[in-house]
Amino acid sequence: VKNKLCDPSTISFAKGLQARAEGEVKIREAMIELFEWSNSAQLSLTEHVSTVHNGRRTPLIKDWKDLTSELGEKQSLLASLQESSFFKAFQDRGTVYEAKMTLLDYVLHTLNAIQRKWVYLEPIFGRGALPGEKRNFDSVETDFRNIMCKIEQDPRLFSLTEEDIHRNIREQVSTMLMKLELCQKALTSFLEEKRNVMARFY
Repeated sequence: VKNKLCDPSTISFAKGLQARAEGEVKIREAMIELFEWSNSAQLSLTEHVSTVHNGRRTPLIKDWKDLTSELGEKQSLLASLQESSFFKAFQDRGTVYEAKMTLLDYVLHTLNAIQRKWVYLEPIFGRGALPGEKRNFDSVETDFRNIMCKIEQDPRLFSLTEEDIHRNIREQVSTMLMKLELCQKALTSFLEEKRNVMARFY
């Protein structure tokens, strides 16, 4: 038995088992970290008070840099785990996290752009400027405020990936941003036209 235990193939097999056990423990600990973060991460909110809608309040997301940095770190962590030869046992859960974080990355960056444009354009369109584009802006405003009110009710970051709370959010925010860009383009064209007509005034 002693000779068998000292056999190079047995030693190699035992070392392989040990390496696999240690590798899987590290991956399991990292997956637990991802699980705990996905359950605890929340969106920080502030309030926008409208100057044209009788002080109407709209929740807005703040601390974007911290939020996106943390998400990026977790995506990098998962990517490093997926490169491990011991990750196969965790592949199903890893695929779910990967899909959710990819969606979050897109939604957060798009929502950030929407929020910045909405804050800039809301007082302009709220006063009735550019009536030809007002339908687009009003449509975005309704959808944006609905999303933000849902976030206020449930500020968990990963609730953005839950279809029963935010249905088709990827397509929704994509359409919203496109409409806001059309509104901003129309406003820029309008201002350029006024500058050309009244150059001395500007």
